[in-house]
Amino acid sequence: MVQPADQSTDASGKPAPSRRGRPTAERVAAIDAEIRAAALELFVELGFEAASMDAIAAAAKVSKGTLYARYESKEPLFRAILEQQLEEWGQRSSAQTRPVPEDLEARLRQYARAIVKVQSWPEFRRIATLLTESARAFPDLAREWDEIITRRSVEALQRDMAAYGDPHIDWSFFAQLFHSAISGWHRAESGQRHVEDEEIVAFSDKVIDVILASIGSVPVDPALPS
Repeated sequence: MVQPADQSTDASGKPAPSRRGRPTAERVAAIDAEIRAAALELFVELGFEAASMDAIAAAAKVSKGTLYARYESKEPLFRAILEQQLEEWGQRSSAQTRPVPEDLEARLRQYARAIVKVQSWPEFRRIATLLTESARAFPDLAREWDEIITRRSVEALQRDMAAYGDPHIDWSFFAQLFHSAISGWHRAESGQRHVEDEEIVAFSDKVIDVILASIGSVPVDPALPS
């Protein structure tokens, strides 16, 4: 009897024992990436509510058991997608904001441009739109998204601002003020019309002037961590 072409045999011509075993770490990561990519496309295409776990499994070409073994529902799956996107955007944004300016004013201007640039990326906008459309049914997801991205941005900004000035100043407050002003203004304006680069620069400069007038610009203290 002729063995099927895709079935391995041993020296005697008999079917060899299966060597499938447990998937490698690389394969596990690849499956997870395929699931997240398929889920995001369906969330964007159908909406978060309409996209079912069965449809996600089919689109990712995995069994429902494989999908549910990793994510018990759409909520943790979407959170995993958000975490992955934020990690990728953070790395991409950091790479685009090098070298780091040596004075606080220039660094704040760089941060302002980076915040606006991230919010202008198509992949950022489609997830933001998806969350806005799903906010009524799943308010926790929209709130978590805003909290995570704001917290990460503010923490990074706070560290940099503190390295340029008096350690006794409440840099957390000024970092939150700066991020909220730039991010909130751009989000509101870009939702209604196209915002020109000159407008972004002008508004950012006003915010930076207010912050610098409040805290003063002082030299870097060598004793502070960079």
